[in-house]
Amino acid sequence: MNLIIKRRQLILGTLVVALGAAVFVNWYYTNNGKDDILKTNDESEYVQNLGEAQYVNAGAENNDYFAEVRLNRDKARDESIDKLNKSLKSAVSGSEEAKKITATIEALSKQIKLESDLETLISAKISGECAAVINDKSVQIIVEKGKLNDSAALQITDIVTANTEIDGANIKISESK
Repeated sequence: MNLIIKRRQLILGTLVVALGAAVFVNWYYTNNGKDDILKTNDESEYVQNLGEAQYVNAGAENNDYFAEVRLNRDKARDESIDKLNKSLKSAVSGSEEAKKITATIEALSKQIKLESDLETLISAKISGECAAVINDKSVQIIVEKGKLNDSAALQITDIVTANTEIDGANIKISESK
């Protein structure tokens, strides 16, 4: 009977020590973080907390570049689609001209979707921003600076050839500035 009580006491003591260690570690990392005061350029004070999210402006230039590329591309495409829609309205319904315009609009829509799909797939593979521009028989891929290496280029080429009918010789991959 004494043996059973000693085992229970040993287990209870071990659990108390483990709980005490966990409380100490928690106190150490949270309390010490509050004692450290960081100064910024404008001399305002911030308290550093473990796990606190911080805004980092690294790569904002790249994001602006890719946003600008997409905006310019979308503006040009919207203007083209507007012109095609105006031509379609003025064309006689069922005529050859109307069929050609409709086919052009459908091809342009497929191209827009394909570019978006390629950008999504490539961004997921390289863990960075990219922009894709598809022309008649070629593709231009622009990736974020520092993300392009031999492995990434091979993955990008594989993605483009798997999702388009364009061969690897007509794929141009470059890094942003």
